[in-house]
Amino acid sequence: MISIITCCRHPTSRSIQERNIAKTVGAPHEYLPIDGTDGSSSATIWNFGISRARGDIIVFIPEDVYFMKQGWGGVLQRKFSDSTVAGVGVAGTQYLSATTPSLTAAGRPFIKGRVVYHLQNGDFFAAVYSQELGDFEVVACDGVFLAVRKLHLAHAWFDQEIFDGEHFADLDLCMQLRKCGRLLVTTDIVVKKRSPMQFDRAWQEYSRRFLDKWSAELPASCVEAVPNPKRFVSSQCVNLQGKVPMETIC
Repeated sequence: MISIITCCRHPTSRSIQERNIAKTVGAPHEYLPIDGTDGSSSATIWNFGISRARGDIIVFIPEDVYFMKQGWGGVLQRKFSDSTVAGVGVAGTQYLSATTPSLTAAGRPFIKGRVVYHLQNGDFFAAVYSQELGDFEVVACDGVFLAVRKLHLAHAWFDQEIFDGEHFADLDLCMQLRKCGRLLVTTDIVVKKRSPMQFDRAWQEYSRRFLDKWSAELPASCVEAVPNPKRFVSSQCVNLQGKVPMETIC
């Protein structure tokens, strides 16, 4: 079974997301919206969700994430049929810097996957990390969608002491999961998010905490090549207006 955990701060979002998941997952599942109205950190909420989860695969998503393709649960189960896989995401990086721990800092060809954004102002676009389709080994996955084999969460957990806000708990977990098995990014699962990432002062502070905690293991890489800043190629934003259905499946 697949357990889907989300931090629920807005009841309306929860209702739409729950229906979206029921229509698209195509596999036995449970939906665990954890109340976050008290201001608890994402790490605290996800850890509480883990304690309640009954599935052998656990999916962590924000409450404003929705699935755009049917049958993603079966896709996920097939990925985890490989016993070497510890985690699966939809976007991530093969190289994590020792100075700038952003998932896109390495640029192409080190960044993989894609995320669709359907913002409240009507903007509808895809942040395309890479053009390639398929599965790619990475060292860190974007927390917009992170699936983990539950047995590994006995050895890896969300650090709610250091990451007591909204940033970097996902990357911190990925660094731990790398010791349990491989991390994959797949383009076979497509999600859309209703709000953009905020690179604010809080992000900068938790970035510093992340670098301090993992200084001995950064840079982290699963490829032999090293990014060349002089040849940096960023991700691309592709306008999806009129090209892809905008309606949320629910």
